[in-house]
Amino acid sequence: MPNMTRSACSRCALMHSVAALALIAGVGCSQAGGDAAMRDVIMVGTTKADPFGIPAEYRALHAGMEEALGRPVRFNPQPGGEAISQQLTMGDMKFAILSAQEYASIPDASHLKLLASAVNEMGRTSRKGLLIARASDQRFKSVADCAAKRFAFGTYKDLLTDYAARKALERGGVPTNKLLPELLPPPFCWEQRLYVQNDAAVKIALDLTVNAGVVDESVFNKLPATGGNPISGPSKDQFKVIGETDPVPELVIVAGPGAAEEDLKKLTDYLLNRTAENEALCKQLMVKGFAPSNRSEYDALKALMPS
Repeated sequence: MPNMTRSACSRCALMHSVAALALIAGVGCSQAGGDAAMRDVIMVGTTKADPFGIPAEYRALHAGMEEALGRPVRFNPQPGGEAISQQLTMGDMKFAILSAQEYASIPDASHLKLLASAVNEMGRTSRKGLLIARASDQRFKSVADCAAKRFAFGTYKDLLTDYAARKALERGGVPTNKLLPELLPPPFCWEQRLYVQNDAAVKIALDLTVNAGVVDESVFNKLPATGGNPISGPSKDQFKVIGETDPVPELVIVAGPGAAEEDLKKLTDYLLNRTAENEALCKQLMVKGFAPSNRSEYDALKALMPS
């Protein structure tokens, strides 16, 4: 009886050992398969995060990229353009979607390949800020006339309606310290500049103490030609354009040095030739498609950034 018990115990121990080895082997295979699957995923950098994995504005683009590349695509959110650049350099990401401001924040972008730039509603790959004044104010004929006047900037630290506007003022002989300083609460008290987001035209029309300002040309173009009033809003004929900023390009899709040449060709072809016909993609990104990028426009952005 003891011998039979020992024999049964031996068989039981052997069976447990075999099961454990099978489990380990299964885990190993599963891990290997998981690693292979992850290697097959194309990582795309962005600064936009979404709890469901795909930012809402990229959902149609995501589907199109996966179809074009024939592989799964995953968006990897990062804190800024410099962090995205580092991930591209290391090969952790193959592609990225960058705004002009994010591109300008990269210390050296020479290793990036610019595949395509977004085409805006004006049919261009860049936009300007318009420096405007009240049409009835005869004192304003050029940017130089902004000196010692209240000036409405757009969004604080925005590449177009803040940094580019400052450069346009400087070129016209009006550095920001020559504007009438603003007395504002924190965080703008040290800046002494007035920021009104996209409402420069409204501010100038309704506040007679604000004499001029900067507005994104795409915003200005949406104003009615005539008939402006305090209830429905201003119209173009209430303003005169006294200057403009340097052009600021739209978002750009770039490739890092680790992107395969075949993938570069597939994605570039998709962006340039198939996105304009995708209504959902254009609506989500608020673009009319993509066009070849002009690297010189992006590299020139560094001159707009404050030193």
